[in-house]
Order: sequence, then structure tokens, then C-alpha cells
Amino acid sequence: MSTILFLAPRFPWPLIGGDRVKPYHLLRHLASHHRVILVAFNHGGPATAEQRRAIEDLGVEVHDVPLNPYAAALASARTLTTGLPLEIAFYTRPEFARIVDEILATTTVDLGISFFMRTAEYLRYRPMKKVLIAEDCRVEYQTRSSHAARSMHQKLVRWWETRKLRVYEPAIVHDFDVTTFVSPEDVMAMTNLEPGATYKVVTNGVDLETFSFRDNIDQREGLLFTGKLDVLANDLRAKMIISDILPDVRRRYPDTILTVAGAYPKSSLRAMASAYVRIEGQVPDIVPYLHGAAVYVHPHHGGSGIQNKVLEAMAAGCPVVTTPSGLQGIDAVDGVHALVATDAASISRNIITLLGDVDLRRRLAHNARQLMERTHTWEVVGRQLDDVLAPYGLDPNHTVTWHDQPSSSIVTE
Repeated sequence: MSTILFLAPRFPWPLIGGDRVKPYHLLRHLASHHRVILVAFNHGGPATAEQRRAIEDLGVEVHDVPLNPYAAALASARTLTTGLPLEIAFYTRPEFARIVDEILATTTVDLGISFFMRTAEYLRYRPMKKVLIAEDCRVEYQTRSSHAARSMHQKLVRWWETRKLRVYEPAIVHDFDVTTFVSPEDVMAMTNLEPGATYKVVTNGVDLETFSFRDNIDQREGLLFTGKLDVLANDLRAKMIISDILPDVRRRYPDTILTVAGAYPKSSLRAMASAYVRIEGQVPDIVPYLHGAAVYVHPHHGGSGIQNKVLEAMAAGCPVVTTPSGLQGIDAVDGVHALVATDAASISRNIITLLGDVDLRRRLAHNARQLMERTHTWEVVGRQLDDVLAPYGLDPNHTVTWHDQPSSSIVTE
């Protein structure tokens, strides 16, 4: 049995947000075959007994590091005098480094895994085998987000991060044996920045039991958008739907109601609630909303990676209208698994088409669910991770002592 040290920027419980959900499922998979030690930040204070128990029940040894957001924000000022981007400086804390040092000094660790580039600093210079689960190309993310930013402040922050990341990101991937991304598009973007490192795709999954399929298409009503609503991108998308898309839809279907459901909506978004716009904050379970909506609307522009909310909608049988970047990393075809548009006007037209065609909605819903079952289960993700680790002797069916790493290559499957 090999020993794996797994570092995460956010404690992987409760299962809210991709930076918790994916680490949880990766830890569950790894712990079924290996000894796994987790070191994770917990924002706001120590992990609760419930949080620790949820991860320890997987068979994982847990070390949590409280992260004070104010102290971390002050520490981000080091971006001015170092090569660290803001998002890396925020997570560079001596308490975390001390625990990693102690583990490596007292335990023979066969593999280190950094989940997100935010924990890469703690492993990058260690003389050990290590994997960086980067998820998305951060330069690509910040560049696209800068184009989508609406205020000068947002554009300035994005510009600064992009400037730092153009140096930092190509350098960090060379300090890991392999770096994984969620989509071939992210691999290509990173390859363009740095062609000399090793990259693989480990996609994201969706819990098909939790996000169960409900074939009630002819009983569904209204539009739906979901997400953590304090996240700037989600806040802007929700407001775009309300201001630029819903009015066009209601001219054709006047009784259409939009529900924006998730957590922590900003006061400016709450102020946009009306008889036809429902802002549902602190939603304990998003699945009933996905089972009740006629159309899931996701006007995604900018960013990189993969959209977990689209995976969830497709799994639950809620027909999706999105943009090309909203389907990045998902092998979905326009008109087969979802309807794809590029701007507010064409998104509105696609929504109107779906509201008037129950057979098309049913066909998209069934096709999308089948796609999720083939390509985005956590079992699929586990097999992809096994493929990443197998060349180093960590195949769960063939655990051996680590040997020299293979020569650098770029793998995009």
C-alpha cells in the first residue's frame, strides 16, 4: 500500500462547490487503495467534528488548517514584491507549510498531490514524485474573465493576475511530474504557454444518484439558473438573464418565471426580485429546482475549466441552453444534448424554441442524461486518475515502489 499526501485549499466537506466536491470524490477513490493523508485549509476556523468525520469515514487521515480570510488577504500583498499571483499568495501560510514539513519528516510519502495550483508551493521544490491537479489553465481563465469584466477595478485585478500568471504558471508545471486539467481545451491552452511539460485530462463527475433523472418534462415550468451567488461571475450571469434574456422570453411567453437558486445572493441581485423573478438564497438542495424547471439557462462567457452546474442539470434531465464555453470539456452536441447560442438574443430564441416544443426538451434531456452516464460519472474520473498514476506504480491493481518518472510528454486524451 502506497502513502499519498493530498493538499487542498478548501476542506472537502460539505459538498458545496467544485473545490470541495471533486477533492472529496478523489480522496474517496484514492483511500480505497492507498493510505491517504489530507492537509486542507478550512476557511473561517477549525474544521468541525462533522467535517472531520465525513472525511475520516473515507479512511483518510485529516489535518486541517484554519484560514483567516483577513490575514490571508493581507498576505496577498506579497504579490507586489514576489512572483506570486494574488490567488497563490492568499493561500501561502506558514501554518500549512509547518504541517506538511512535519508529515514529510516523519512519514515515507510515495506521492504528493496538490489540488489546485493554490497548494502547489508546498510541494513544488520537494524531492518526491508529485502530481498537480490544476483543473483549468489560469492564464486562460483570467484572460477571458478580463474581457468579460464590467468595471475598471475588475479589469485591473484580472490584468495583474494575468501578468503574474504568464510567468508563474508555465514555471510551476515543470516542478510536477504531471499536471491534470478538466478539458482538452485547457490542455491546449497550457500547451501553448508551455509545451515542455506533461499534461493529462481528468474530467469532473456528477453524482448520478443525487442528481437523479426525472422524466416529467411535460410538467416542468419556468427557467432556472443556479450557483454560489456571491461569486462575481454567477452574480453577473444571473443579472444578465434578468435584464437581457427574460424580457425577450416573456414577450412570447408572458407567464414565464425565472428562478435564481443557490447561496449568498448579493443585495443588488435580491433587489431584482419581482413577480417573475424569484431569488432563492440558502437553498439546501438544488435537485428539486432542476426537476421542476423547463429550461436551465447558463449564459457562460469567459473562464475556463468545466461547468459543474451544466453537468448537474444534464444529469437531472433539465434541458440546457448555454454558450460554446458553457459546454467546454463536455462532449455535448448542439441540438442533440443542449441548445447552444452566442449572445443574449440567440439564447432567448433558443429558450423560446424549447418552451414551445416539449418533444425537443424531452429528447435533449434523455440524450444529456445518457451522455453523463457514459462520460461524467465519478467512476470515470477515478479511472482517469488511475491512468495518471499507473506509470508511476500507483495503479490500484498493481501497487509497486515508485521508480523514475517517464520522459516529459503531452497527453490530451
